[in-house]
Amino acid sequence: MSRADEPARTVVAVFVKTPGRSALKTRLAESLEVVDDVETAESLYRDSLDCVREAIDASGLARAWAVAETDATGNELWSDAPTLAQPAGDLGARMAGIYRALKERFPAVVLVGGDLPQLSPGDLRDAAEWLETPDRHAIGPARDGGFWLYGSSAENPTARWPGLPYSRRETAQRFRSAIDAPAERWLELPTRTDLDDRGDLAGVADELERLEAPTASQRRLAERLRRLLDVHP
Repeated sequence: MSRADEPARTVVAVFVKTPGRSALKTRLAESLEVVDDVETAESLYRDSLDCVREAIDASGLARAWAVAETDATGNELWSDAPTLAQPAGDLGARMAGIYRALKERFPAVVLVGGDLPQLSPGDLRDAAEWLETPDRHAIGPARDGGFWLYGSSAENPTARWPGLPYSRRETAQRFRSAIDAPAERWLELPTRTDLDDRGDLAGVADELERLEAPTASQRRLAERLRRLLDVHP
């Protein structure tokens, strides 16, 4: 069997909400302050999903959708990859449930959100290569103190994930401390900007434009964000 025919050793699980079923990018919608702010935010979320989907597929890694709504796993939007329903609980509990479910089938699991359009195939491949060795971890820090990616080849690093303070300046630091692995077992990827509100538009656009090999969706979204910045400088 050639390497190209081998089963994927790393799977990327994308945490998503289903448009039309859940409120999407509410902070972004509120900060845009335009008549169609909710529609614009949802449209940007869909554009971001396209970017994430293309980036993962370009990396050559396996992909799965971790869907927030338990009865929406059969939605047509998620029909191009396996789906898992996120379990109940806070973000840590939901990440832990998805990680454990996929670790039963793959040697390494990477968790990302559907709202990071500047996801790079190269970063994903770097993480996957690092995680080919057991009991390693990878993290992508976010500028707001959180993280945009976590991956691991450890059997079960999830025990202390539930109950951690997420969406705070110290989130990434406390998450790493909860896993309590030596520094030499960690790979730290480049820092990225989360697209949470109007103030993030320029940072995300800059990071999209700096990608070495942007996908078609990433190029289109960079142009769209620049147009939004003309209206919302």
